[in-house]
Amino acid sequence: MAEFHFAVRPKVWIGPDSLLRLPLLVSEYAGEASRVLLVADPLLYEAKIIDRVRTLLEDRGVQVLVFDEIPDRASSRAADDAIRLARASRSPLVVGLGGLKTLQIARAASFAAGAASRGMDLDAILDGKPVTSKPIPLIEIPTSLRHPFLSEDCLVLPDGRDRRIRLIRLPGASPEAVLIDPTLSSGLPPKMAASCVIDGLMGAIEAYVSSRSSFMSDIVIEKAVSSLASALDVMINRPEDPQARIEAWKGSFLAGLGQGLAAPGLGTALALAVNARWPVPKASLAAILLPYSMEFAAKSRLEKIAALCPLLGEDASNLPAADAAAKAVEWLRTRLGLLKIPSRLKDFDLSLDRLVETARDARELDFVNYLPRSVSVDDVFDFLKTAF
Repeated sequence: MAEFHFAVRPKVWIGPDSLLRLPLLVSEYAGEASRVLLVADPLLYEAKIIDRVRTLLEDRGVQVLVFDEIPDRASSRAADDAIRLARASRSPLVVGLGGLKTLQIARAASFAAGAASRGMDLDAILDGKPVTSKPIPLIEIPTSLRHPFLSEDCLVLPDGRDRRIRLIRLPGASPEAVLIDPTLSSGLPPKMAASCVIDGLMGAIEAYVSSRSSFMSDIVIEKAVSSLASALDVMINRPEDPQARIEAWKGSFLAGLGQGLAAPGLGTALALAVNARWPVPKASLAAILLPYSMEFAAKSRLEKIAALCPLLGEDASNLPAADAAAKAVEWLRTRLGLLKIPSRLKDFDLSLDRLVETARDARELDFVNYLPRSVSVDDVFDFLKTAF
């Protein structure tokens, strides 16, 4: 048995109205300095979520500085602006509210503002320059039904200089606390919500077959896959059922935890890399890439892909492993058909000859070293061509 290490961070609260715990956490981490920098996705104004968070704090005497200048294709340049505001305001606490990129921009503000005394900028951090100063405490409030880097000390952002996706390991970069309130995701359109669930499912399945997987990650991920599959079926049949979003968040939390114990895979790497360079949502890319990622994994981890069948609610007890694995992939493709989600990268007007750099970007992400089998840039590009 390989050596196993387990540590618990961050503190996580999950459930309806968990947002109401925010003032207590602000008091705990900001102390007597009643000032907070809120890094928020501007799309949340429409659902009045930003106003709700601001009112929740201001009614208790906390001054809230809002950074919401986050474009659709945000990169490290947006993070630079957030860092400047964090440094200028001397806020003792950063709160991130929104989807994946918004939370990563909040992480950048938390970490780089803590490095202000050393005069470091984000480009230097992305280039791997060591940082020894302590980050500003960070609270994350995710709203997009997935949080894949929940427990990992890392920063994942497109580099504003060249649009390459960058993943930098930064000790202490993970948040102090995470508040997962399913009611904050109620504004997601049904098809996008389903795509986000599939994105979480991709992270879970790829971590399940990772060479870093362990008995602990397997236990967590198996429950994550079961919850996410159940939530997806309810979303297809009853798109407005709030219970589906609660179940989806349970699965997404477990998927994020399991991914931190193991590692994501090739589909995740490519979804991040393509999304960094092209205006295609990561969740939509996940829906396209997951079936191919499962087929890729089946070549080296056939038994594990076959073991997904009962987790997905499919009976494969009398089937050979190869047939069970094929049935698991078919389960997913059937649901993608019901959702009428694009099934090929070319459906987003991407140009194959310009995806070569994307294959290189994906291969350079460190977690690709933990795939079921090793791959080269050419192998990654061949995978892309299969999904194109």
